[in-house]
Amino acid sequence: MEKAAALIKALPSSKVCGSLDAAQAAATAAEEGKCWYIVQLGKSSLSEVHSALQQGCGHLGVVLVASQSPVSQLEVLRAMEYGGVYVASAELEKPGECLNEAATFTSGPSLVLLAEAAAIKGDERWTAFRYDPRREDQGGCAFVTDSSRVREEIQGFLSRESLLTLVAKKSLPSPNVGDAEAGALSEGLAAASKTVTILYSSDTGHAEECAKAVARQCRNGGYAGSAVRCATMDSFDVGALSSEPLVVFCVATAGKGEFCGNGRNFYQKLSDRSDLALNDLKYCIFGLGDSHYWGKGTEESKFNFAKPARDLDNLLEKMGAQRMMPTGFGDDQDVDQYHTGFAEWKGQLFSRLGVDKADAAGGGDDGPVKTDEQIKVETKQLRGSMKESLDDITTGQVPFQDTKLIKSHGSYQQDDRDLREERQKMGVENAFSFMIRVRLPGGFCTAEQWIAMDDICGKFANGTLKITTRQTWQVHGVLKRDVKNTMRAMNKACMDTVAACGDVCRNVLCTSRPDVVSKELHKEILHYTYDIHDHCLPRSGAYHEIFLMQGDEMAEKIQIMGSTPVEEEPLYGLTYLPRKFKVAVAIPPSNDVDLFAHCAGFIAIIENGKLLGFNVAVGGGLGFTHNNQKTHPRLADVIGFCKPGDAKYVCECILTVARDFGDRTGRKHARVKYTVEDYGPEWFKEQVEERLGFELEAAKPYTLEHRGDMHGWVQASDGTWSCGLLIPIGRVKESSRVCIRKIAELLKGEGGFRMTCNQSLVLENISEAKKGQVQQLLNEYKVMHNKETTVSGLRRNMVACVALPTCPLAFAEAERYLPTLVERLEAVADKCGIGQEDIVIRMTGCPNSCGRPSMAEIGFIGKAPGTYNMYLGADFVGKRLNTLYAESVNEDEIIKILTPLFSAYAQDKFKDERFGDYLVRTKIVKKMENGRDWWTTPDL
Repeated sequence: MEKAAALIKALPSSKVCGSLDAAQAAATAAEEGKCWYIVQLGKSSLSEVHSALQQGCGHLGVVLVASQSPVSQLEVLRAMEYGGVYVASAELEKPGECLNEAATFTSGPSLVLLAEAAAIKGDERWTAFRYDPRREDQGGCAFVTDSSRVREEIQGFLSRESLLTLVAKKSLPSPNVGDAEAGALSEGLAAASKTVTILYSSDTGHAEECAKAVARQCRNGGYAGSAVRCATMDSFDVGALSSEPLVVFCVATAGKGEFCGNGRNFYQKLSDRSDLALNDLKYCIFGLGDSHYWGKGTEESKFNFAKPARDLDNLLEKMGAQRMMPTGFGDDQDVDQYHTGFAEWKGQLFSRLGVDKADAAGGGDDGPVKTDEQIKVETKQLRGSMKESLDDITTGQVPFQDTKLIKSHGSYQQDDRDLREERQKMGVENAFSFMIRVRLPGGFCTAEQWIAMDDICGKFANGTLKITTRQTWQVHGVLKRDVKNTMRAMNKACMDTVAACGDVCRNVLCTSRPDVVSKELHKEILHYTYDIHDHCLPRSGAYHEIFLMQGDEMAEKIQIMGSTPVEEEPLYGLTYLPRKFKVAVAIPPSNDVDLFAHCAGFIAIIENGKLLGFNVAVGGGLGFTHNNQKTHPRLADVIGFCKPGDAKYVCECILTVARDFGDRTGRKHARVKYTVEDYGPEWFKEQVEERLGFELEAAKPYTLEHRGDMHGWVQASDGTWSCGLLIPIGRVKESSRVCIRKIAELLKGEGGFRMTCNQSLVLENISEAKKGQVQQLLNEYKVMHNKETTVSGLRRNMVACVALPTCPLAFAEAERYLPTLVERLEAVADKCGIGQEDIVIRMTGCPNSCGRPSMAEIGFIGKAPGTYNMYLGADFVGKRLNTLYAESVNEDEIIKILTPLFSAYAQDKFKDERFGDYLVRTKIVKKMENGRDWWTTPDL
């Protein structure tokens, strides 16, 4: 003690006080220097010292003298958590620079632990260190040590923050750190505050939601906001577990009982740490799974149900951690899915934590706290903080609320899932980028617009264009810093992304085949398609303000009183629609738009070459959730007929009925198809007619014969030519991109390009003089465009969504895998003699069904990496859903199943009988009569 006092007195402008109270009083009155209190390290002193440090007085200094072994350094480490405190640990006989640094630190109090040489003799774990926040302000590291080794408790403490600069202003609960001094410290701090760490592993967001619900409850129940940490499992260093008092885990299941991508590394690293003792850690776990995912009542389902949660529980118990309460489980088979089990488990947890009386409806920084409906209402007609978020260069992503908003402006935030593990190992954020979808009603663009999009994908995106089933382009891989420039480049080419995504009327489709009607009639129908689309566009100026306007343009928007002009959305109001609203226009005999998969559909009725009007269909949609029987695909019902000029008003009325009666309490039940299913087609028709002010006429007869694309050349009545190309899975890249770019340059000022709903392309308005040059380019670059070059009936009719690596919802591959599968199936089909039979085959990575697999003769929906549910028996023209035929099959099993079916079809089919119809006629699969029977019709 005397030696320590002598060292302090030798410091400039320093005063030694006889008690802590005296030192605090003197420090409060001081204008310079430090007022020091020197005390023997012991049980009684620690609580008082930390209470004083929390006051944050810049002229207070405390020296703890350790004279007995063992010496714990945790008490000084914990002082860092108050923020703005100088902390050091040194040998009394060789204090080095720490006392001088402590004396000159006036931004906050200083705490120095000086250990006598005898007390730390032989202690290889002793670590001398200095923590000076001033170094961090200068761009350096606040924590430095001269030791070559850092003791485990220090390393664990530092790892918990994933940084060597600890400025987190949070206090600590009452951990059992294994020595008397640290225990006394905990007792002193427990009355002031508590901490809890919540870690989750989640792919779909359900486990994340559970974790954030726990975090919000703790914050609102008395825990300091900074004392509650909520993060992915992979973002947490397993070495820090030994210094955590309490960890709550929310663990979802992926694949065959596997950890999700953002928890896999954590579990592996923890499994490898046999040296890690977790005796002082308390934990609890909530596991999410589906008890029927691999078949109802099967051993495989039983074994894999919530397996990651159970594996983690066993591992933590084996490592000595203390289970605070029984592990809870959420089963997607329950009435309210995982919510049922979570409600019971969290009730017990909140009671044990003492936060069960709190209201967790409030804020916190963990979101998503607000529903999509709240976000739409509170973000000033879809403005929110999007402009500021896109200007923030410190991160490649936008905040959660803005990820919802940006959809309404035609974009989705994504990240490259192939790179997640590597980037997490490097300690950097995921490889975030944005998908941007163009608004292109009817799928038509000029040659100049194609060239512009080709330039955009090369300059700002990943060098490819994706033709989608929505009859437009998507560009992928756009970095946040390039989003605005991408939008502006599109705008210069007279294109935008307004209403390409979001809870609005999206891109309106129209039959793309030039061989179904005359060019003049096709142009007339396309005119009404544009009418419908333009009439249902949102009116908010947010898109232009966020992405296009800049500099003085923004100032012009501000009125004298400092507010932006009041806007009205006559169709959408403040809340827009409950969910997306999809519209298609079909021209019989083609159903290339898959009209019955849409919320609203218009079937062109043509008589003697004249457009009479449109049959009106409502209530289609294909998305569902695996094993959630409240969700299912549904085909639209035809409810009447309208005149051509009334089509846009009919569409408006369908939209407003959906707006007013759609389910806004749950997005999985919010599509128009559920409104029609719940209320009935007749009721829906009455609502539409009431708003129209007149009754729809009776539906007129029509015939649909096919829904594939035209390939090869066809001449229009005006002498111009069109050529249908096959773009496999819609990905314009490499040689096909070069070829089409050259064709666009050749056709400037005259040519047109029309995207198809089967992810391909039609070249239009080609003069006789340039037809040969176009053909030469197609031959040179080997672009598929006729029966010979399109290889097979399967390849001509394959469709797949993007899925991995960029889609956050995908369970399995689709675009990158379906061509490989089709190649194997082509060999089987050729062997059976049906290689040129057109068979519709589609694949999606998840049941949201962007590639419309539920309407394919052979449909695949991803369940896990390399594993799919296989559906068979839809019809060729798109008027019947398929039926689940095999669950959770891999590639070899798919080939094994389809080989005998192809063989039987080749031998037993009627003339011109389609594959799907054959399967139903021969009762290989049960006919799917209604979407509501999606879960009951299969007889596996």
